[in-house]
Amino acid sequence: MDGLPRGYLLARPFAPGAAPLPVLVDLHGCCVTPEYEHERSGFADVTGPAILVYPTGVGQSWNAGHCCGPARAAAVDDVAFLDAVVDKVLATQPDADAGRVFLVGYSNGGKMALRMACAAPRRFAAVAAYAAVSSMPCPDPAPVSLLEIAATGDPELTIGPGGPPRTLDGYTQPTVEGQAEQYRRANRCPATPSTRTQGSLTTRTWSGCGTGRCVRLAVYQGGSHDWPAGDDLTPSAAQVTWDFFRTAGNAAAGCRR
Repeated sequence: MDGLPRGYLLARPFAPGAAPLPVLVDLHGCCVTPEYEHERSGFADVTGPAILVYPTGVGQSWNAGHCCGPARAAAVDDVAFLDAVVDKVLATQPDADAGRVFLVGYSNGGKMALRMACAAPRRFAAVAAYAAVSSMPCPDPAPVSLLEIAATGDPELTIGPGGPPRTLDGYTQPTVEGQAEQYRRANRCPATPSTRTQGSLTTRTWSGCGTGRCVRLAVYQGGSHDWPAGDDLTPSAAQVTWDFFRTAGNAAAGCRR
């Protein structure tokens, strides 16, 4: 792809099971390896039997629009690369469930996940981003079940209206709440969400959407740009993400959990 050697780390149960397995594609943040992301994110501890895929960014970065690093400087076509990764995983893992392919990203990887939600919305059953908002325009997004997660103490984001606008290479990024609102409208969701608080985490979920999909906004009070590990009262970002994927990928659940 782009004449560059590309690959991915894959972690899965040793033997194929009787039931199809969900596929979770996890995009690393800037300046780390897929192996590091695998350890940091902790998805292996919360998903149960699943196929976990950690693609490799060019120069440990993703071309997510007005971001980031070597991948953007080289104009790498990461949309095509990630599309090819999903094709390869589905072709080589006979127990992969093509109807339950999920995408999550952290920081630069989260921006790339949002770019994929805009560019390839039918590829994934649901998309999640932590510590990231879109770094390129997507004025008329297609319906996608979306989870947006952030911390109020993140110096790189503005959570809601009234905060300072954040720019990246001249591009004014949306607020975290504005990112969720864009997909609430795209999915024709009701204006009023259900709300749940667990420790320092508050989630707002828009279900009953006209498209049959759902949108969730999860905000940690305090914190930072770091990936939340959670504690006895507050779920980790991995647990929050997987709970959303399990319900968003199940039409009967309707994302109401």
